[in-house]
Amino acid sequence: MNQNASPRSTWEWTPEPFDPPVQYAFIPEDSNCPGWPPDSAEEQEPPLVTCTEWRLRVNLKLGRGRQDIGIPYGTGCGGYRKGVSVGDDDCTSNIDLYDAASQVQLNNTEGRGVTLRITRDGHRIAYLSKKYMQFVGWDLPTAQRKAISPRLDARALGDVRGLDISPDGKFFAVSFSGNRPRLLITEFATGQTTTLQGFCAIIGMSRDAARIAAQRTCSGISEPSTVTILKRDGAVISERREGYSAESLSPDGQFLVDIQADPEDGDEYLVTRDVMTGRIIKKLKLQLLSEPSDAVGHVWLTDDEYIVEAEAPEGDGSFGYYRVNVHSGVSHRIRDLGLHPGNTVSLGSALIRD
Repeated sequence: MNQNASPRSTWEWTPEPFDPPVQYAFIPEDSNCPGWPPDSAEEQEPPLVTCTEWRLRVNLKLGRGRQDIGIPYGTGCGGYRKGVSVGDDDCTSNIDLYDAASQVQLNNTEGRGVTLRITRDGHRIAYLSKKYMQFVGWDLPTAQRKAISPRLDARALGDVRGLDISPDGKFFAVSFSGNRPRLLITEFATGQTTTLQGFCAIIGMSRDAARIAAQRTCSGISEPSTVTILKRDGAVISERREGYSAESLSPDGQFLVDIQADPEDGDEYLVTRDVMTGRIIKKLKLQLLSEPSDAVGHVWLTDDEYIVEAEAPEGDGSFGYYRVNVHSGVSHRIRDLGLHPGNTVSLGSALIRD
């Protein structure tokens, strides 16, 4: 409704600059995304975007808590000013990100979840825009949004394999498989996109996208595959053809990390490899809990710490999130994240503390 109580035909979300950093994004556990086909027989063609359930979690204690930007959050929140509390209200808020697709329907039988990524400082995000039907990068403090992919139809969305942001938030990447595998690397400041042909998955980018870890084959991204290290212009500087699995590239571009289960002792290890040679540097036994759990890697917290989730065996819930030192293996529980922050979670790290 408009302010004069008259209906408006098309609702458009146009938020203004947004100050507090995003702690993490999540899809609620009580997700109510409708399945397909619907109960009504009148609908024959599925809409491409069926759900926009992503929420942004912000903690206004470390932000200015502006109330005048057209987003319903933190109303009445006292927050903190120069480290001193100026109010006792709850300053944690969840913001409905109405434009971010969380589920798409590729055809009458195939649906797919859509990821969202956050920079480590919590100020930039990347997602599939329902309004523009393309992936966009959004700088929250300035309210700038820039396209990081062309407009996509169902077939092109079916080929999307990954979405990533460089640790400094300067570069965004979207990867595609299919008949024309490629990486799209977009510099946010200029909006200029570079297409790197022949790579269908991105493992990670370093600062300034000076180094990019990618894969040429995508038959199974979780399986061992050739890992290629590229410069931003597409020049190959290393390629390990013997094949090994890699989960993420360190922010400084020096290491690849992976979580591996040892078939003999059943334990799980955090493995770091030299990015140029593939040589194993460290193989550290993960000791997150005294009880059995499955380790799931997420994102880098710092140059030295990687966030790992302790998942209950057989996918039966979570035991929490831990920051693990990739040099020593020492781990600490991240207290700001509960056991079940959401059905699907994408972590920033600006406000994650013990």
